[in-house]
Amino acid sequence: DPELVGGQEAEYTARVARMVVATIDISPFANPAAHDDAARARAAADWDRAMSDVGFAVVAGHGVAPEVVGALRSAAHEFFERSAEAKAAYCHGPYGNPLGGYTGIGTEAVSRTRDTHGGDGGRSAGASAAAPPDLVESFIFKPASPAAAPTCLDKPASAYHSELLRVLGCLHQLTAAALSLPADYFERFYSPHAEVSLRLAYYPALSASEQASSAVRYGEHTDYTGFTLLSQDESDLGEEGAGGLQVKLRSGHWHALQPVRGCFVVNIGDLYEVWTNGRWRSTVHRVMKPPAGSASAAAPRLSIPFF
Repeated sequence: DPELVGGQEAEYTARVARMVVATIDISPFANPAAHDDAARARAAADWDRAMSDVGFAVVAGHGVAPEVVGALRSAAHEFFERSAEAKAAYCHGPYGNPLGGYTGIGTEAVSRTRDTHGGDGGRSAGASAAAPPDLVESFIFKPASPAAAPTCLDKPASAYHSELLRVLGCLHQLTAAALSLPADYFERFYSPHAEVSLRLAYYPALSASEQASSAVRYGEHTDYTGFTLLSQDESDLGEEGAGGLQVKLRSGHWHALQPVRGCFVVNIGDLYEVWTNGRWRSTVHRVMKPPAGSASAAAPRLSIPFF
């Protein structure tokens, strides 16, 4: 709206963002004793609509204490601020190896993995085949891994992992309700325990050459598995030209997600698009760089996906 100025424009942008990617309260499933079947039915209908329309939702009412999230974010910053040599001691093989561990910057180029899956039918796959490496380093935490995690990460990552497993179970029940399936339908696919990864994705401050390059922080892609539960960096502005997490809509336009304090961003991967015969959308998304010369470009960014 051309008549909006200053803070009004920012408020309007945030309101539109919430309309595109719905905020859904999952407390009827996370705390079932406090809610009735009608509340669960409403949440399930909202969930089905969000996954069908966008494949993304902002999730509230999950019950994870802010202290659990904050402790892991602080520990992750502590780890990634170490020297390259110190971090490399926790590299246990290529990204995706069964032990988890550290992957250095310049290794991943996720957009090169595009195929015909995803809500856009893989139309951007060819253009992404020669994409430069992403401007990210990461650590995969697996509680059962025989390879030791850094001491600073061990306890906070274990606590976070345990809580997100609980939330994942709630999402499975919510999904079953949304698809008119028995409440325990998805348990058999995640028994005796879910094979999930907790990924700490750290985007260092950008050098002048990185700011000027064609590389992005994380290239456009779809996720491959079931749900991704993301703790988004609160520094994302939710504006298309400001960098940060962006989602590709059916129209082909990119939509920037603004973080909502105390909430997780949840999206489905290719698995659910296949499982639902295309009813739900595995949506292409990416992480863009902030504008060259901006304060955000000179600051690190941390996101924590659990999938």
